[in-house]
Amino acid sequence: MNQHFDLVIIGGGCAGLSLAYQLSQFGESCPRTLIIEERADYTIDRTWCFWDLEDPIHKDLAPYAWRKFIIKNNHLTHEHSCQETPYLMLPSDIFYKNIISAIKLNTKIQLLTGEKLVDEVIKKDTWQIATSTFTATGTNVVDTRPTKTMTKKDSLMWQSFVGYEVELDSPLFMEDQLVLMDFDSSFKEGLAFVYCLPTSKTKALIEYTVFSEELFVAEQLTASLLEKIGEYTQNTSYKILRKEAAILPMGNKEIEQKEDPTYLFAGLFAGAARPSSGYAFQRIQIWAKECAFELKNNHQLKKFKKDSFIQKWMDLLFITVIKKNPIIGAKVFENLFKNCDAKTVAYFMSDHSTILDKLKIVSALPALTFLSAIPDLIRSKHRLDRSS
Repeated sequence: MNQHFDLVIIGGGCAGLSLAYQLSQFGESCPRTLIIEERADYTIDRTWCFWDLEDPIHKDLAPYAWRKFIIKNNHLTHEHSCQETPYLMLPSDIFYKNIISAIKLNTKIQLLTGEKLVDEVIKKDTWQIATSTFTATGTNVVDTRPTKTMTKKDSLMWQSFVGYEVELDSPLFMEDQLVLMDFDSSFKEGLAFVYCLPTSKTKALIEYTVFSEELFVAEQLTASLLEKIGEYTQNTSYKILRKEAAILPMGNKEIEQKEDPTYLFAGLFAGAARPSSGYAFQRIQIWAKECAFELKNNHQLKKFKKDSFIQKWMDLLFITVIKKNPIIGAKVFENLFKNCDAKTVAYFMSDHSTILDKLKIVSALPALTFLSAIPDLIRSKHRLDRSS
């Protein structure tokens, strides 16, 4: 195949498929688009969660919603209501199936799976994209791959997690209430907590998450996860239905874009992930919608929207406090949800907060702890900016 496309999307993951989906909604006005994806098949390999506020994109696809959640710390349990802003979970297999079906209805978009690039993308008159079986050319390229293997110095902190979806023989889970954070004070190398999403009385996704300067692979956290699964299942027998794991940046140095505006890096390391929480799904959806509109109407690509100065520094300061003292970090999260209503916190985490919301967040946190962390933040930010 030697064909020319208006747009070539490298990587058919969340960012690539989301952009293609938004383009597919333009019908005949859709730019001619090619998506190149390494995997041969799409399976349930992850889940995405987000708060139900401001009419989130693809809300209709999410089969699970919780209107209550709990925070646990030092054997104390705090129950919270999120009736106004339910917490939603979208398994990736549902997303993939529905989005790919919509994309295939538009004949101007081609999705090629099981294809891997064999050479660097170069530009002559147009961009040259070569796989082992074909060469395509593109006027524009959106590359959702990370440009390199990330190392410790590439982010202020990292969110590492491993999770198992388990099924019990008897009903033990409270399916109407999720565990948002159950802190584990026995973990000494960062801030660790359990995240439990019950999808029925007998099924739940249970994850063990660590916020740390170090990057932890799944194998390093599995023993802690299994111990916590034992607690949550009351040491009864269970079946592991599937596993998922990831390492997400928290305050990373973003990928350096090319000078040529017709080539755009997108995805996790280009601004998709919220630094303080790792939430990325809705940020990706908003970018995809805006980028598709810009491409159709102005024939230009659009980068991820930059966080406001205030939000960026609030996030980085929050991360610095946790990095400096994980024990205090657990108390900070506890106080945040205790002193702010769930709606305020949800709006802040979801990039929709007003100045009033931000002031409420600030007032809920220990001022001296955060002020004392500012010098550490400045030093860490300088190191990150100087790193290559």
